[in-house]
Amino acid sequence: MSQRRWSLAALAFAPILALGACDQLSDVWERMTGGAGVEQPGPAPLDDVPLDARALSGAIQPQAEMAAVLAPDPVLIAPGQILVGAQVDRQLSETATDMGIASTLTRALRNDGEEALQRLPDEIATQLRTRAESEASSVASDAAQDTLRRLGINGEIRVRPGGVVTVDLTHGVSPTAYRRNKQQQTDAAVGAAEIPDAIEWSPSDRCPRIVSQAQLESDIALATRCAIQRLAQSGSFEYVEPNYIADSGFTRPPRRDQPSTQTPAPTQPSTQNPSQPPATTAPAPAPVGGVPNDPLYSLQWNYRPSSGANSSPGGAGFVSFWEAHQIGARNVRVAVLDTGLDLVHPDIRGAANLSTGVDLINNPERGGDGDGIDADANDAGDRCGATAENSYHGTHVAGTIGAAATNDRIGVAGGAWNVTVIPVRVLGRCGGELADIVSGIRWAAGIAPAITAGSQQIANSTQADIINMSLTIQAPCPASMQAAIDAAVARNVVVVVAAGNKANRTALYAPANCNNVIVVGANDARGGIAFYSNFGPEVDVLAPGGDVFADSDNDGRPDGVLSTRATQSGCYDPLNSNSTERCYYSFLQGTSMAAPHVSAALALLAAQTGLRGRQLEDALFTRAITPFAANFGEIECARSANASPISAGSATCARPSGRGRLDLALAARSIAASP
Repeated sequence: MSQRRWSLAALAFAPILALGACDQLSDVWERMTGGAGVEQPGPAPLDDVPLDARALSGAIQPQAEMAAVLAPDPVLIAPGQILVGAQVDRQLSETATDMGIASTLTRALRNDGEEALQRLPDEIATQLRTRAESEASSVASDAAQDTLRRLGINGEIRVRPGGVVTVDLTHGVSPTAYRRNKQQQTDAAVGAAEIPDAIEWSPSDRCPRIVSQAQLESDIALATRCAIQRLAQSGSFEYVEPNYIADSGFTRPPRRDQPSTQTPAPTQPSTQNPSQPPATTAPAPAPVGGVPNDPLYSLQWNYRPSSGANSSPGGAGFVSFWEAHQIGARNVRVAVLDTGLDLVHPDIRGAANLSTGVDLINNPERGGDGDGIDADANDAGDRCGATAENSYHGTHVAGTIGAAATNDRIGVAGGAWNVTVIPVRVLGRCGGELADIVSGIRWAAGIAPAITAGSQQIANSTQADIINMSLTIQAPCPASMQAAIDAAVARNVVVVVAAGNKANRTALYAPANCNNVIVVGANDARGGIAFYSNFGPEVDVLAPGGDVFADSDNDGRPDGVLSTRATQSGCYDPLNSNSTERCYYSFLQGTSMAAPHVSAALALLAAQTGLRGRQLEDALFTRAITPFAANFGEIECARSANASPISAGSATCARPSGRGRLDLALAARSIAASP
């Protein structure tokens, strides 16, 4: 608060200070200073915080550009990279016999596999699982090498934690031919030299019945297809699949060309060097709940209740939960499998809500940080091509969950004020590889360590309670991913995933088409299903994902989700609409933005109830969902190319969109009603 404001406050309270008793003085002082148990008065005035704590990026986009968001993308795989599953469950019973484990448990392991493993004491289960994985992976490696040898290819075989064996055929093709493949890609697109290698994949493509070694050596796509087919035909593996490349769904927001129509009072320009992270102001004492004092909170419609005072029809009711003095707990851990985290972001740097994470991107070219797997989860960049910018997608997602410090008079609020966010970097340049994502799931759940190039182990000693994956692969659920999800769920981890952003059937996209996950579609600020959100019976719930092509509250700003993301594109000061060189907050849209709302809600419910796993999921769906009629969400027909009108001639259409919309206000009311 400025010196002038403190002077006015002192004058206002002078009579009270003169006449009040000691208990009155104490109460007044607590209300002025934000003492324990007293709610803060709400967002700080914009002119009372530094420019770097309020400047943001994002403008309402032209309706004509909506179609480009929905344009189909090719299915890509890493060339020559194949994932093979060792038959670990089959090996468990044999290993148990060798270890002298009772025959009744051995039979249970043979019949139930991973489920039976959970019935054993932790130490014995870990020893058994580790040994079975090692032995099964050794058998799978030998079988894979033998199959490749008969095909005439000398691939490199590596064993990853969790019984995943990777086959790399780029070591088996002619170096000249492989360089020729890379040169063709470089000639095809500007900046392709900075793009990690990828090839389009169609499961309908078959390996010719007769193929020569020369053909395989000269065509990495053909070699990949033939190797996958032969390995699958051998019957020696739990699964065989290409190393798919996942997409975060991020589309670069264009620059803000038009100034806002708002004309707020002018402010002094910032003297902060834009190349350096800003100095933060001292955080205010944290209350036990209430409306946060973050200056940009007023633009976060997504946290408001959907009805009543200061509401937004598409809001998820977080503020009602905060006002019930429920802001989370640090013993609830949420792993964010994404692009990593911008660790110098002013709303994140030094935040108590962060835990040590991991970088699981094995390919240095994709990682962009000059190395492979390590303990540095900092977002080193994910741009695709020389002219693109880094998305900081994971930072935006994590900020919504709670990585952004809340009630600190800086930037934005997070969904859970108190939480532990674990950044797991699995998306890099032009996306992320399936093998790295699978490793990320197992690491986050505390199942398997990460292994560096130097064979050092990076273990996760505090497994996540919730895993958030705001990423998609247009493919059937990969068996390696399903196995990792199942193993995580068996350890009481709740897995939250994005439905996808192509206004298409969710069944076409992994991990949303996998089992044992909570699938999140997106609603807009008006409460309807967002125009881009995937839909179908696989969707469990809608949550705020935003719509940057709309401005339903007529505030001159897009209806996107505002969260932490540094950029130099389209930055402006919301106080006076002046352009700024850099900002640390951005409006984005997508089911990627919706999923972290559900993860944050689960974290709040976990802190409030102490529940985990399936019981926590049940609490979400029974306490914090406003149900749809017949599981259908509504959308304007004019914004939908493939939805059915709810009645003849109606301008409102419907899509199957889960059980309802996320609404923590319902859970807050149940807390208030409890004795």
